[in-house]
Amino acid sequence: MFFLLVFFLVTVAPVRAQSVGQGIAVAMSVVGDVVDGDVVCNHTGEIKRCNTAYDGNIYGVYVAEPALALENLSLTDAKTVATSGKAYVRVSDASGQVKKGDYVTSSAKEGMGQKATKSGYVLGTALEDAEGPESKILVMIAAKQAFVTLQNKGGNLLETIKDAILSPTLTPLASLRYILAAIIASAAFILGFWYFGRVAKSGVEAVGRNPLAGRMIQFSVILNLLLTALIMGSGLVIAYLILVL
Repeated sequence: MFFLLVFFLVTVAPVRAQSVGQGIAVAMSVVGDVVDGDVVCNHTGEIKRCNTAYDGNIYGVYVAEPALALENLSLTDAKTVATSGKAYVRVSDASGQVKKGDYVTSSAKEGMGQKATKSGYVLGTALEDAEGPESKILVMIAAKQAFVTLQNKGGNLLETIKDAILSPTLTPLASLRYILAAIIASAAFILGFWYFGRVAKSGVEAVGRNPLAGRMIQFSVILNLLLTALIMGSGLVIAYLILVL
């Protein structure tokens, strides 16, 4: 009997396509049409395809044939949505080719995922490389706020500020880097202004005591102004290196 069962599974049972989900999915009501691998969001209680990049309402991914599904008998037209585990997700190269280990987030193209190139809300982590403009890849599903390294951002100040605002919601290590960078940058500015204030005050007093030495005193003040700028600049450079290294 056992051998007959094995023979049936091998020769008769249909072979699942590679897009079959590997995690647990839950049957729920989904608004609108969805196809296997669509990224879905929860907007005011309605589950539907995401259509915004880095959507903070990312919920999971629609899996047409999950490995295991929890059914809801009260729903007549339920769809199975995976919110954890591994699932195949439709992705595009809108923000660059998705590589193994990259964070995957939602995109402006409805239902389609993309590579996360900045910190924000993500669907999960890619477990394999994407091929072509659009493809379906295996992703470890874990919707969360994620920190994306600044190494390839080309010094975009606006993105750096936005990441700094997000830092309290990121990992402790990422938050610590932002806090340390902010302390160093602030200390450099405070030290620079304090030093220049002292030099400017003493320079004014020296000119009052000895008007004939005015040019030398002015030159000294300018020299110290440059030194102040160097102190502030050094603080900013150190803070930037802390963020990108």
